[in-house]
Amino acid sequence: MKVLFSILPWLLPALPLCSMGASPERPNVLMLIADDLRNDLGCCGSAEAITPNLDRLATRSVIFDRAYCQQAVCWPSRNSFFSGLRPERLKRTHSTETFRVSFPTQVSMPEWFKQYGYFTRGFGKVLHNGQDDPQSWSEPLYEPPPLHYAKPENAGKHPIINKSVPENRVNPLFESADVEDEGYEDGLTASETISTLRRLAGDEKPFFLMAGFHKPHTPFNAPKKYWDLYEPDNLALATNPFPPKAVPEKYALLDWPYVRSFAGIPQSGPMPNHLARQVRHAYLACVSYVDAQVGRILETLDELGLSQSTIIVVTSDHGYQLGEHGLWSKHTNFELATRVPLLVSVPGHANGRTEALTELVDLYPTLADVCGLPKPKTDGRSFAKVLRDLSAIHREAAMSTYARAGARGWSIRTADVRYTEWRDLKTDELRATELYDHRLDPGENVNRAEDEAWADEVGALSKRLRRRRSP
Repeated sequence: MKVLFSILPWLLPALPLCSMGASPERPNVLMLIADDLRNDLGCCGSAEAITPNLDRLATRSVIFDRAYCQQAVCWPSRNSFFSGLRPERLKRTHSTETFRVSFPTQVSMPEWFKQYGYFTRGFGKVLHNGQDDPQSWSEPLYEPPPLHYAKPENAGKHPIINKSVPENRVNPLFESADVEDEGYEDGLTASETISTLRRLAGDEKPFFLMAGFHKPHTPFNAPKKYWDLYEPDNLALATNPFPPKAVPEKYALLDWPYVRSFAGIPQSGPMPNHLARQVRHAYLACVSYVDAQVGRILETLDELGLSQSTIIVVTSDHGYQLGEHGLWSKHTNFELATRVPLLVSVPGHANGRTEALTELVDLYPTLADVCGLPKPKTDGRSFAKVLRDLSAIHREAAMSTYARAGARGWSIRTADVRYTEWRDLKTDELRATELYDHRLDPGENVNRAEDEAWADEVGALSKRLRRRRSP
């Protein structure tokens, strides 16, 4: 059956994988999730990032150039695409609690596959740190030991993840240790994923695996060999280290307190250029480190003969700002924070690039659709048609949200512009607006929401945003 499955999609390239009729065989699914990864990949257009393994995968994938998270921070984004529910509907009272606090009966993405005969397992950071959803897995989630630092002088140091607390002042923001890949967590996550693939290779039961890598999240630590791939003096700094013109700073910007909480980072003011270049170097080293772990897993799929029977998804929970607008963080509604890389490799389907607007909440219904499972109850929408026709339109706009200073920013990205409304959390009263024309201003450096020439466009976008916010 495995051999038959690997041949049929190529014989029937215009049909979905589930078109094999009464055959009980279904494709495997492998979802690889990076953390804080913006579109700094060679296959996504970066001239600096060294990502040969992801670039090779891209040659047999659909590259979604306009994919967006629903909130640019780990907890809500991950719980959203895992559950299929939008983050503004999810509530929590503690960082260890998941979407089940508000939706205890919601069937998660891996749980849906488990209910239909799949073996499911997660590795590393799938949900947020310290979170798990045991009912989603056939076997317990693999959590690697917290190997954040590898240099002897940093032994025993553990950053307080995503909290700007005084304890972080002893922790360096980045580290280059001369260790093998398993000297840090992500190498162990890849190894356990590989071990499980080897064990499952001869099983007739399909699998649904989710491997989550901690990098390139802070601290920006990676083995020295990945730092050595880059010449730091040649790395470019952000060309717009200033706030956008006419931006409502109270709502749109923040002073990146988490990064400032690390040792050696200024407590106020801009990041000095020499330090900014070091951080950029560290970030790219982490990107290459993750790329290498993906490569190890892809090589194992090839070795085991599973590549032609496995759907592969690579994405991130959100993007990241590396000095753009003076920011060193996610936590905004800007393009660099909300846009994510998304590669979807489906044997027998199209490969190439698409500008179809997509959202991470769409992953769950799409994978169920392509694998021939019944339609789950989610807030997302299947983009399976785009996998067959790269010119297909999926959404008119992608929506993201972020709350700050007593207001929630609702942001939509159309093919040409990004429009954001900041509304009071209690009254829903409009507090501020932003509009960036990506045709002329891809860096989002000029807020045109108050320009008289854009009044009609703002009105139309506001109506569109109101429709998207409706249940």
